[in-house]
Amino acid sequence: MRIVIMITIFVLTGLLTCVGCCATNPIWGCVGALSSAFLGSVISVVLDAVDTHGLGLRLWFQHFKYGKKDVRLSFSYLFRIPVGGKYLLVRGNRLKRQYQPVGGVYKYYPEAKPTLEHFRYRPDIKMGNTDETDDLRIYIKGKYLLQFMDWFLSMQNREYDPSREFSEELIETGLLPTGVFQKLEYRKVCVHNAGVQYSKYTSCDELIYADIFELKLTGEQTQAILDAVRDHPDQLCLASAEELKSECYNGIEKNIGNNAVWLLGEE
Repeated sequence: MRIVIMITIFVLTGLLTCVGCCATNPIWGCVGALSSAFLGSVISVVLDAVDTHGLGLRLWFQHFKYGKKDVRLSFSYLFRIPVGGKYLLVRGNRLKRQYQPVGGVYKYYPEAKPTLEHFRYRPDIKMGNTDETDDLRIYIKGKYLLQFMDWFLSMQNREYDPSREFSEELIETGLLPTGVFQKLEYRKVCVHNAGVQYSKYTSCDELIYADIFELKLTGEQTQAILDAVRDHPDQLCLASAEELKSECYNGIEKNIGNNAVWLLGEE
């Protein structure tokens, strides 16, 4: 209802602006000038109402388009770890011959269950998970997309510190020394989100979202990574931007995950 009212105001203001621009009467000219100024404010209010996530109007339309359909969500974080103009990748657990960025799917806390149940969620168990998984890899009805984004961006009752996967993939596995990486300094640099798209891989409509964090390394940490890549070439690699884009490291076809290019912040 609020959107209908704002659209009505938008149309009326636009008509008054057009009349004022075309009229020779000074009174109507003043009305047109005032309407033109007000029109800009109305447009801002309308856009703010339908796009509160910086994702463009596409997602707003998609939550109508997919309203009654199930949409698969996968919300994750990845580390951009630059070393000597290249980027650190680690061998995947599921695809043993594929290198990918350090990172993983966000987890939600038990307190989030009522909210997720409101979105009529169900867990995605196609990736080998169980019904008890707490991963934010779930299905919801499309009509809840915007509400889900509001909840996710509020960071309430969900994981938001990306250091867990860094520790699990690099420290607990013994690839990197614990002492050198006791303190991590990182910052969020970009987000990958192309909106809802059909995936041939999962055979469903899905929204893939990833926060990209860049790790700021000390000299000691940089050297530790170089040593680890040298000592564990079957587990770690440093890939160039061109290799990330081509998904090919060291001339081997498709041995880099298709999410690695997201580290570059290019859509």
